Amino acid sequence: MAMQHSRQDAIDARTRAAKNPTPNWHRILAAVEVRAGMWHMVDQYNQPYAVIIFLELGGEHGYRAVHVSRDGHRNLVGYFRTLRAACEAAHGVYLRAHGPAGFAPDPWSPHEPSPRY
Repeated sequence: MAMQHSRQDAIDARTRAAKNPTPNWHRILAAVEVRAGMWHMVDQYNQPYAVIIFLELGGEHGYRAVHVSRDGHRNLVGYFRTLRAACEAAHGVYLRAHGPAGFAPDPWSPHEPSPRY
């Protein structure tokens, strides 16, 4: 059974949406430039979770992204040609650090073979 709506419902919904627009958020918005060529990506508590540095290697320009764990350890995420790509990769590492790795709940021990279907 298809839903039936009046034309006025669509107009009212569009008007409500225009009053409270949802901003388009991108990972690059979490990057705060602390000095020229250096950004900290910060979480909702203003704690840095990544550092991105603009650099030149062999005559080419790019960005190095480093993930900062909660205990302060730094792990290289990678080198990127754009700030946007560096922010996306660093944010992805940050998100993956919040959950268990691999298949959850990983029901098979390493000693048992995987079930055959």
